[in-house]
Amino acid sequence: MNKKTILVLAIVALVGLPMAAMGAVSSPTSPGAIEFTLGGYVKMETDWDSTQNNLNCVAPIARSNDPSGQHGRLKFSANNSRFNFTVKGPKVFGATLTGFLEFDCGANSGNYNQTDTTSVFRMRHAMFRLNWPETELMLGQYWGFFSEFGTEVAQDGGLQNIGWFNQRMPQVRVTQKFLGAYTVSAMIAAPTNMYDSANQAAFQTWNAQVANAATGGVTNLPGETSETPQVQLKAAYEADLWGKAAYLGVPKGFTAQVNAGWQRTRYRSALMTAGTYYTFGQDQFQLLGQPTNFRDPYIRNTQYLDPWVVQANLFIPVLATTTANLAGTASILASWYIGAGVDAFGGGNPSNGSYLVFDKQGMITAAAPMVAAGPLGRGDAANLYKRRLKESFGGYVQAQYYFTNQWYLNFVYGMNRAFNVTRGMNAACVTPTNPQGYTIAMPADLYNLWQQYNLTLWYRPIQALKFGVEYAYTRTHWFQRTTAGQIWNGNPANPAFANPAVPGGSEISSMGESHRVMFAGFFYF
Repeated sequence: MNKKTILVLAIVALVGLPMAAMGAVSSPTSPGAIEFTLGGYVKMETDWDSTQNNLNCVAPIARSNDPSGQHGRLKFSANNSRFNFTVKGPKVFGATLTGFLEFDCGANSGNYNQTDTTSVFRMRHAMFRLNWPETELMLGQYWGFFSEFGTEVAQDGGLQNIGWFNQRMPQVRVTQKFLGAYTVSAMIAAPTNMYDSANQAAFQTWNAQVANAATGGVTNLPGETSETPQVQLKAAYEADLWGKAAYLGVPKGFTAQVNAGWQRTRYRSALMTAGTYYTFGQDQFQLLGQPTNFRDPYIRNTQYLDPWVVQANLFIPVLATTTANLAGTASILASWYIGAGVDAFGGGNPSNGSYLVFDKQGMITAAAPMVAAGPLGRGDAANLYKRRLKESFGGYVQAQYYFTNQWYLNFVYGMNRAFNVTRGMNAACVTPTNPQGYTIAMPADLYNLWQQYNLTLWYRPIQALKFGVEYAYTRTHWFQRTTAGQIWNGNPANPAFANPAVPGGSEISSMGESHRVMFAGFFYF
């Protein structure tokens, strides 16, 4: 026997024996059989933005005359490719046992022209479920109820900050079907501990402290944590009333759904250092002149807030079919919500979920010192602010029409708007550290209105292949006319801001917009 024959036999033994063993385990005829199915897709996308935007086109747009953001950019990426395993287990307790794991390659940095060296292998879903005829018990990490309806746009998980198509969380949920068309579900899940993107680790640590060079002591940061699980509830109705239309390429009947979510979040008190927080007026950011406190130190340095949201979804087959032929069908999908602190449910940028409202002037005393010594030591006056969740409403409407089974057109309009945010001046708020009397202060630049329009032409010659060309227009209206990098601080000695003829930075726009042209190709397997 020559060396070549020996090598071939060795390879057959090393590869064939494990495969044969796996085949024995996964054979559906063997006791306790487990079946594995591989799935997923490869996605290649390229886009050009007229203004700086993130890969998924879900970030607020920089103001129109902010030179740091107002220029075009071309991006290529395959990071939104993913694969999954579906595992079917044996019957147990009279139920079918299945598991699901999904992975993708998330971005490792802000560089959206990613290569294989700048991507991270990331788990998206890892869950298993027990299914009886009308009851399901699911445990693991999976989408929340707010993620069950998403728009069919070329950008990955389109309109995430108003559609919640990206909320994945460890959870335990129970789903019950009855009367054929009705479903009710309840879930307890890991709470979301929001954070400021500039201080992620500090905000996630409830007792975080950092050194304070000005005082020689420490500063308590506004870390937050939830003392409850996040609770979500769902009620849904789905029936083939007059036929079906396509949703993500699959015929679907009329569907109505209502979802609700809640959690309780605990915020610590903290010191707002000069130069990092700004009062929030009609036309400008005004730097705080000296440190100020988030919260009255006499109330044990804590504040409890309750993020909540209610969402309604409606899928309507407008031009329906009673067969698998989708040509000539049309549908409308609407998803709308109202809530407070909706970033707790995946609905927005974490730094846009709350802000600070002037409460009163107080004293830092020996009974409740915030710092050990220094300019704002014991007995010094301070502005005291209460944190408030930003209330908002919004959603999207999608209209879709199939010319043939291969060609179809998709249009989406989505929006997100804040309300009950009072940003005026108040004489009661005029203090040495808040000379303008603005009622609101914050470390982040909050936006008031976010809108997006998407028009996508899809071509799917076979089920395994799909191409899309998309135009998207995104527009952001900010509360302020200036950004933190363009602050008018009223100091004529500073040449960067010395323009008394234009007080408050009013020459800076409060609106930003972006045009995007995008191509996406999918290979499903």
